[in-house]
Amino acid sequence: MKISIKNIIFYIFIFFITTYIILEVFIPNKTVDILGFKTYVVVSSSMEPDIMVNDLIIIRKVEEENLDISDTITFFVYIPELGRENAVTHYIGDIQEIDGEVMYKTQGALKDPGDYDVWKNEDNEVIDITYEDIEGRVALVVPNMGHVVNILRDPISLVLIGVNGFILYLLVKTFKSPKKEEDKK
Repeated sequence: MKISIKNIIFYIFIFFITTYIILEVFIPNKTVDILGFKTYVVVSSSMEPDIMVNDLIIIRKVEEENLDISDTITFFVYIPELGRENAVTHYIGDIQEIDGEVMYKTQGALKDPGDYDVWKNEDNEVIDITYEDIEGRVALVVPNMGHVVNILRDPISLVLIGVNGFILYLLVKTFKSPKKEEDKK
Protein backbone atom coordinates (compact mmCIF):
# COMPACT_ATOMS: atom_id res chain seq x y z
CA MET A 1 0.00 0.00 0.00
CA LYS A 2 1.46 3.32 -1.10
CA ILE A 3 1.02 6.22 1.34
CA SER A 4 1.21 9.61 -0.28
CA ILE A 5 1.91 12.99 1.27
CA LYS A 6 -1.66 14.02 0.35
CA ASN A 7 -3.08 11.12 2.37
CA ILE A 8 -0.92 11.94 5.37
CA ILE A 9 -1.97 15.60 5.27
CA PHE A 10 -5.61 14.58 4.85
CA TYR A 11 -5.51 12.26 7.88
CA ILE A 12 -3.72 14.83 10.02
CA PHE A 13 -6.36 17.40 9.02
CA ILE A 14 -9.20 14.99 9.87
CA PHE A 15 -7.58 14.14 13.21
CA PHE A 16 -7.12 17.82 14.01
CA ILE A 17 -10.72 18.76 13.11
CA THR A 18 -12.09 15.77 15.05
CA THR A 19 -10.03 16.70 18.11
CA TYR A 20 -11.26 20.30 17.90
CA ILE A 21 -14.91 19.22 17.63
CA ILE A 22 -14.59 16.79 20.54
CA LEU A 23 -13.01 19.50 22.72
CA GLU A 24 -15.70 22.02 21.74
CA VAL A 25 -18.47 19.55 22.58
CA PHE A 26 -17.14 18.15 25.85
CA ILE A 27 -14.83 20.80 27.35
CA PRO A 28 -15.27 24.05 25.41
CA ASN A 29 -13.71 26.18 28.16
CA LYS A 30 -10.41 24.26 27.78
CA THR A 31 -10.07 24.32 23.97
CA VAL A 32 -7.81 27.38 23.88
CA ASP A 33 -5.67 25.97 26.71
CA ILE A 34 -5.18 22.61 24.97
CA LEU A 35 -4.90 23.65 21.32
CA GLY A 36 -3.78 27.27 21.77
CA PHE A 37 -6.67 28.65 19.73
CA LYS A 38 -10.47 28.74 19.57
CA THR A 39 -13.11 30.04 17.17
CA TYR A 40 -16.15 32.22 17.78
CA VAL A 41 -18.92 33.58 15.59
CA VAL A 42 -19.52 37.30 16.21
CA VAL A 43 -23.15 37.94 17.24
CA SER A 44 -23.00 41.63 18.22
CA SER A 45 -22.37 44.77 16.22
CA SER A 46 -20.16 46.37 18.91
CA MET A 47 -16.99 45.92 16.83
CA GLU A 48 -18.42 47.05 13.48
CA PRO A 49 -17.10 48.09 11.00
CA ASP A 50 -13.85 46.34 12.01
CA ILE A 51 -15.42 42.97 12.85
CA MET A 52 -18.90 42.39 11.48
CA VAL A 53 -21.77 40.26 12.77
CA ASN A 54 -21.38 36.67 11.46
CA ASP A 55 -17.64 36.98 11.00
CA LEU A 56 -15.67 34.05 12.36
CA ILE A 57 -12.84 35.03 14.68
CA ILE A 58 -9.95 32.83 15.64
CA ILE A 59 -8.35 33.69 18.95
CA ARG A 60 -4.98 32.54 20.23
CA LYS A 61 -3.82 32.18 23.79
CA VAL A 62 -1.68 35.18 24.73
CA GLU A 63 0.68 35.77 27.62
CA GLU A 64 -0.11 38.75 29.83
CA GLU A 65 3.16 40.54 29.07
CA ASN A 66 2.30 40.42 25.34
CA LEU A 67 -0.99 42.32 25.70
CA ASP A 68 -0.96 45.92 24.48
CA ILE A 69 -3.39 48.81 24.13
CA SER A 70 -5.44 48.44 20.92
CA ASP A 71 -5.17 44.62 20.90
CA THR A 72 -8.47 42.91 20.13
CA ILE A 73 -9.15 40.41 22.91
CA THR A 74 -11.88 37.94 23.78
CA PHE A 75 -12.81 37.76 27.45
CA PHE A 76 -15.63 36.48 29.63
CA VAL A 77 -18.02 38.80 31.46
CA TYR A 78 -21.56 38.61 32.77
CA ILE A 79 -24.11 39.69 30.16
CA PRO A 80 -27.38 40.76 31.84
CA GLU A 81 -29.44 40.17 28.69
CA LEU A 82 -28.31 36.54 28.65
CA GLY A 83 -28.34 36.07 32.41
CA ARG A 84 -24.91 34.39 32.32
CA GLU A 85 -21.26 34.90 31.46
CA ASN A 86 -20.39 34.95 27.80
CA ALA A 87 -17.45 35.70 25.53
CA VAL A 88 -17.06 39.31 24.37
CA THR A 89 -14.54 40.60 21.85
CA HIS A 90 -13.41 44.24 22.21
CA TYR A 91 -10.29 46.36 22.02
CA ILE A 92 -8.02 47.03 24.97
CA GLY A 93 -8.49 50.78 25.46
CA ASP A 94 -6.15 51.11 28.43
CA ILE A 95 -4.09 48.99 30.79
CA GLN A 96 -4.01 50.20 34.40
CA GLU A 97 -2.43 48.91 37.55
CA ILE A 98 -4.76 49.27 40.55
CA ASP A 99 -3.59 48.08 43.98
CA GLY A 100 -0.88 45.95 42.38
CA GLU A 101 -3.30 44.21 39.98
CA VAL A 102 -3.38 44.85 36.24
CA MET A 103 -6.81 45.87 34.89
CA TYR A 104 -7.81 46.05 31.25
CA LYS A 105 -10.21 48.77 30.13
CA THR A 106 -12.07 47.63 27.04
CA GLN A 107 -14.10 49.37 24.37
CA GLY A 108 -16.01 48.60 21.21
CA ALA A 109 -14.96 49.85 17.78
CA LEU A 110 -17.02 53.04 17.63
CA LYS A 111 -16.35 54.35 21.13
CA ASP A 112 -14.29 57.47 21.61
CA PRO A 113 -10.85 57.19 23.23
CA GLY A 114 -11.28 57.08 27.01
CA ASP A 115 -14.92 55.94 26.74
CA TYR A 116 -14.46 52.48 28.22
CA ASP A 117 -16.96 49.68 28.71
CA VAL A 118 -18.54 49.31 32.14
CA TRP A 119 -18.91 45.65 33.06
CA LYS A 120 -21.00 44.42 35.97
CA ASN A 121 -21.32 41.07 37.70
CA GLU A 122 -24.52 39.15 38.55
CA ASP A 123 -25.01 41.39 41.61
CA ASN A 124 -24.88 44.53 39.44
CA GLU A 125 -21.50 45.55 40.90
CA VAL A 126 -18.98 47.20 38.57
CA ILE A 127 -16.01 44.92 37.87
CA ASP A 128 -12.70 45.27 36.05
CA ILE A 129 -11.35 42.88 33.43
CA THR A 130 -8.24 41.03 34.60
CA TYR A 131 -5.92 38.65 32.77
CA GLU A 132 -7.84 35.71 34.25
CA ASP A 133 -10.95 36.88 32.33
CA ILE A 134 -9.10 37.04 29.01
CA GLU A 135 -9.34 33.95 26.84
CA GLY A 136 -7.11 35.16 24.03
CA ARG A 137 -6.23 37.75 21.41
CA VAL A 138 -7.88 37.79 18.00
CA ALA A 139 -5.46 36.32 15.47
CA LEU A 140 -7.68 36.09 12.39
CA VAL A 141 -11.07 37.33 11.21
CA VAL A 142 -12.81 35.33 8.48
CA PRO A 143 -15.59 37.47 7.01
CA ASN A 144 -19.09 35.93 6.84
CA MET A 145 -17.85 32.44 7.75
CA GLY A 146 -20.19 32.49 10.74
CA HIS A 147 -23.10 31.73 8.43
CA VAL A 148 -21.50 28.41 7.49
CA VAL A 149 -20.58 27.60 11.09
CA ASN A 150 -24.11 28.35 12.29
CA ILE A 151 -25.55 26.01 9.67
CA LEU A 152 -23.13 23.26 10.69
CA ARG A 153 -24.03 23.72 14.38
CA ASP A 154 -27.73 23.22 13.70
CA PRO A 155 -28.67 19.49 13.88
CA ILE A 156 -31.64 19.92 11.53
CA SER A 157 -29.44 21.61 8.92
CA LEU A 158 -26.89 18.80 9.20
CA VAL A 159 -29.59 16.17 8.65
CA LEU A 160 -30.94 18.09 5.65
CA ILE A 161 -27.44 18.44 4.17
CA GLY A 162 -26.87 14.71 4.68
CA VAL A 163 -30.21 13.73 3.10
CA ASN A 164 -29.65 16.06 0.14
CA GLY A 165 -26.12 14.75 -0.31
CA PHE A 166 -27.41 11.17 -0.30
CA ILE A 167 -30.12 12.04 -2.86
CA LEU A 168 -27.54 13.71 -5.09
CA TYR A 169 -25.30 10.64 -4.77
CA LEU A 170 -28.17 8.35 -5.78
CA LEU A 171 -29.06 10.59 -8.75
CA VAL A 172 -25.48 10.64 -9.97
CA LYS A 173 -25.18 6.87 -9.56
CA THR A 174 -28.48 6.29 -11.34
CA PHE A 175 -27.68 8.47 -14.36
CA LYS A 176 -24.05 7.41 -14.64
CA SER A 177 -24.70 3.66 -14.50
CA PRO A 178 -26.50 3.32 -17.86
CA LYS A 179 -23.72 5.19 -19.64
CA LYS A 180 -21.09 2.84 -18.26
CA GLU A 181 -23.08 -0.19 -19.43
CA GLU A 182 -23.51 1.36 -22.90
CA ASP A 183 -19.77 2.10 -23.07
CA LYS A 184 -18.97 -1.55 -22.27
CA LYS A 185 -21.13 -2.78 -25.17
